[in-house]
Amino acid sequence: MVRDVCFAASIAALAFACPVFGASRICTSADTLSFGEQFVGTSASARVTVSNCGDAPFSFTDVSPHAATNPGFHVQTSCTTGSTLAPGASCDATIAFAPTTPGQASGALWLHNTTSTPDQLVTFYGRGVDAQAGSATIAFSPAIVDFGSIAVGDESPALTLTLANTGAAALVPSRFVLNGVTPYDFRGALGHGPNDCAIGRAIAAGASCTLSLFFRPQAPGQRQADLVIDAPQLAALAIVTIHGTGANGAPTIDVVEFHNADDGQYFLTADAREMALLDEGAIGAGWSRTGASFKGWPIDASDARALPVCRFFGTPGVGPVSHFYTAYANECDAVRHDMHWIEEGATFRARLPVNGACSDADLTVLRLWKPGDDVTQTRHRYVVDAAITTTMQAQGWVLEGAVFCSPR
Repeated sequence: MVRDVCFAASIAALAFACPVFGASRICTSADTLSFGEQFVGTSASARVTVSNCGDAPFSFTDVSPHAATNPGFHVQTSCTTGSTLAPGASCDATIAFAPTTPGQASGALWLHNTTSTPDQLVTFYGRGVDAQAGSATIAFSPAIVDFGSIAVGDESPALTLTLANTGAAALVPSRFVLNGVTPYDFRGALGHGPNDCAIGRAIAAGASCTLSLFFRPQAPGQRQADLVIDAPQLAALAIVTIHGTGANGAPTIDVVEFHNADDGQYFLTADAREMALLDEGAIGAGWSRTGASFKGWPIDASDARALPVCRFFGTPGVGPVSHFYTAYANECDAVRHDMHWIEEGATFRARLPVNGACSDADLTVLRLWKPGDDVTQTRHRYVVDAAITTTMQAQGWVLEGAVFCSPR
């Protein structure tokens, strides 16, 4: 039997009995080049040395500029596809930045190779400026955008950022970019209204525009990004810091729907004891689960955006034989002072729609109302299923709109 004498050697003799295998390594004198501000029509250059800092040769499998490299960058290199670097040997890459138009520019040089880090990349950045630079400036309000604490996976309501041109000339934004530590936790919305910021839309001297910003944390803890704005009239990039905290979301609970076949009313509860009594028939005959439900938060949830849902029942003999639910403070107060209703407390919390809509992270709970010959015969129902809503509307129920946002 053939044995590996190296593995058969004793530990003490291993260093002498076994050959030492070489390893190639690629090293660069710089991974990133920053050219800063460069006037249009002028040029600046920088050199990167690429060396084999290991003890075995390696080869370049592809040396080429990244496809997204700005045309203002020009690369000359002695590192070539197919060439080999021996241990200690080196080659050079010279990158020139000669912007032809104002604005931020970036690029990169691929150094694909046969080492254990085969996709080496050297990146470079610069900004072209011209005679307009410095004729306008941006002041942000607020100076720092703070979203506070938002549950992981939930999206915040929009925060408005105002950009004021405090310079002497009109400012025409050419780029809005989110970068930084966790840029994908944030997003912006460029609107189409007369006061909304947009690429190519001038902001007159002394005027301003607004941006809507949103935060959806992807992980717990501090999350941060920078909104970077460029325009030919700016002497330097305008940057505002955006941050927020991802919080572990409060546990959700099921809000279950029951229907009474005798009087046609619908009832919602998140109280397990009430559900058990209804299932047992202890609160009266005719009750059964419809199979419909949605998520809410418990009454003691710490999420400030989840509001207690007021529950009312029609005053016997005077009001509707129906339950009414709302999380709007003004609606709660109005119904609380209406002789047709009796307040029964709350068993769950829910978020409110913003401008009549819920975020993509939530389901929209719609309220339907059924008119009757008199007030005692009116009914209400709360649904998340669009098909149910359509069916009930065909039966004479009136859609009153979105009233809650339920977590998916």
